[in-house]
Amino acid sequence: MTGPGKERKLDTAEQMHAAINKFVENHAIEASESAYDRKVCILAVSAAGDTIRRVPVEGTAIEYGQAVAAVLGELQDSYSDPDGEYTSGKGPIGGVYYDVLGLVGTQISFEHGDVDTKEARGIIIRQMAELAHSISGPPREAGAAPIEIEVQGASGVRYILEITFEKTSDREFTMLGKIYGEASRQYPLMEEQLDLIADDDN
Repeated sequence: MTGPGKERKLDTAEQMHAAINKFVENHAIEASESAYDRKVCILAVSAAGDTIRRVPVEGTAIEYGQAVAAVLGELQDSYSDPDGEYTSGKGPIGGVYYDVLGLVGTQISFEHGDVDTKEARGIIIRQMAELAHSISGPPREAGAAPIEIEVQGASGVRYILEITFEKTSDREFTMLGKIYGEASRQYPLMEEQLDLIADDDN
C-alpha cells in the first residue's frame, strides 16, 4: 500500500517533485501486479505520471504539490478507459492523487508548527457564530476584501480570521471563514462554512 509515509519537511519544489515521483513509481509497481484489469491500471498510472511531468517544478514545495494535485484531480474526473472490466482507470489515478494530497497536507502542518488545532477550531466556530448573530444580511458586496478579525487564544497564540460572504439567493448567503496562525498567513489552519438566511425585515 502506498502513501505519504513518514512525515518530513520538504523545503523545495524539487524535493516535493522527487517525493511525488516515488508515489508514481510505487503505484506503477502495484498496477503491474494487479490481478484485475492490469493493462488498464498500468495505463492509468502512466497517464498520471505524464500529467505530473507537464507541471512546472517551481514555487514552494506546497505550491508545487497543490498544482500537481489540481491537475491529477482534473485527470481523475475526466479519465475513462473503456477496456476495463473492473475499473475505468479512475481508481489508480485516484491513488496517486490522494497520496499527493496527503503529502501536501503534512507539509502545511509543518508551516503551523505546534499550533493547537482544537483551540483554533473553537475560535473560528465561536467567532463565526457571533458574527452571524450580529448581522441581518451579507455586509459586503461580492468581491470585496474579507473581514479580518484578530483573536488571541488561551495558549497565547494570535490567530487571524478572514471572513467572506457569498450570496446564494435573494435571502440566503454563505459565510466562509479561514483561520491562520500568527506564524503563517499563506496557508490556513482550517476553513469553516455557515449557510445563513437574511432577516425578514432586512
